[in-house]
Amino acid sequence: MSNPAITYITKNKWNKVATNVTKGTIHRISETPSMYLQSYRETGGAAPTSFTEAVPMFSKYPNEEEISATSAIDVYVSCRRRNGIVRVDI
Repeated sequence: MSNPAITYITKNKWNKVATNVTKGTIHRISETPSMYLQSYRETGGAAPTSFTEAVPMFSKYPNEEEISATSAIDVYVSCRRRNGIVRVDI
């Protein structure tokens, strides 16, 4: 298992938080942003450019979201209104 990675999330921008992964956990460190969003691409693909495909995060468990994929993906996170912080455990 890799060391946890802390990523500062810029509001209204897609921020890559994990590369070439099939499993892991994203933890919310900052609860200030009102909404975190996620998307993903096959590893090496172009980053998302739109928020139409965004999925809200942290609805099932208050402060964590699982990464689970059958093939390697790059994971992107954004937030609305304010910058945020997440920790990713792979």
